[in-house]
Amino acid sequence: MRLPSNLWPLLLPRLLAVAALASCGHLQMDGPGSPPGLLDDGWPVASLEEEGMAREPLLELERRIAAKEYPAPDALLIARHGKLVYERYWNGFHGDTPHDLRSATKSITSLLVGAALAQGLLPGTGTHVLPLLQRYAPFRNADARKERITVRDLLEMRGGWACDDWNPDSPGQEERMYDSRDWVKFVLDLPMAEAPGQSTVYCTGGVVVLGALTEDAAGMPFPEFSRRALFGPLGITRFDWQAADGGRTDTGGHLRLRPRDFAKVGQLLLNGGQWGGSQLVPAAWLQESTTSARTLGDSRYGYLWWLNTFTVGGTPVEALFARGNGGQYLFVFPSLGLTAVFTGSFYNEAASALPIELVGRFVLVSALRPAHWQ
Repeated sequence: MRLPSNLWPLLLPRLLAVAALASCGHLQMDGPGSPPGLLDDGWPVASLEEEGMAREPLLELERRIAAKEYPAPDALLIARHGKLVYERYWNGFHGDTPHDLRSATKSITSLLVGAALAQGLLPGTGTHVLPLLQRYAPFRNADARKERITVRDLLEMRGGWACDDWNPDSPGQEERMYDSRDWVKFVLDLPMAEAPGQSTVYCTGGVVVLGALTEDAAGMPFPEFSRRALFGPLGITRFDWQAADGGRTDTGGHLRLRPRDFAKVGQLLLNGGQWGGSQLVPAAWLQESTTSARTLGDSRYGYLWWLNTFTVGGTPVEALFARGNGGQYLFVFPSLGLTAVFTGSFYNEAASALPIELVGRFVLVSALRPAHWQ
């Protein structure tokens, strides 16, 4: 099998470092494997075989982790056809441990923006941002281009500010925002680098501004809106948003969820935004959010969702995914009715990209069940 060719540059440093990484940490394995335990959390469970998946690829992954051929993620969960079919933990983590999702949080923020739009709380995605945040006026670095930033621009990472998290010298780089007293004000005051919509540049600050817009439109703190619009209906009772300086919420990162709850977000996408008979997010919004020809780094980029194509045994498989520093990934494969969750603690390390390799080499192989795999 092969992975998407444009992901190999991301994975190569990890492959070179894997031997050193694998020698570190504790590799004890926990969790029921397959089938997972049946809990009162809304997840039906089944064995891999019952949902048409091969067990051997995942047993091989477990063997390779035990042999330190791969560094251990903190968790791997798989759901297929609406049922949880596999659940494993390493490094002292277990099913009741909420995990810091880092920037995978952004994709959940996208869902909540969709919910706010559906409820008529937020105006359309073409609405200009600054008139909705006049409490922060006057804005520094006045620029006619800044007046044209829209909600859609924030969803697409195309705000045009001098804000590039991948460039440590950028005025709006996230570490500078974290050091400010008011994150939203910090972003709104940034100078413009280009016209909004001109190019896609990774900027966490824009997602924090998007959270502030949603919070104001809903008339309640963002965590409470997330409980009412998304987490409550999903049966998620344990979630923890980090506060942003200035009295707002860090909607760009650091949300903590248990892995089984994180997997529910993937199933929500597979269900077209429905859960328990209720339409939590419009199906049209999900389609709009996860359709894009624009690229950002190694993948296409929708409304705070990553998009790419895996190729396994000659079979292309389209993927939607959320990802965050350290190895936090939620993969959704609509054509296979499959979602996979990885959590990890490889913060600022090359192995943060490990799930891209593991999901292609083991999880997708299990689902596609080719006659030969390695």
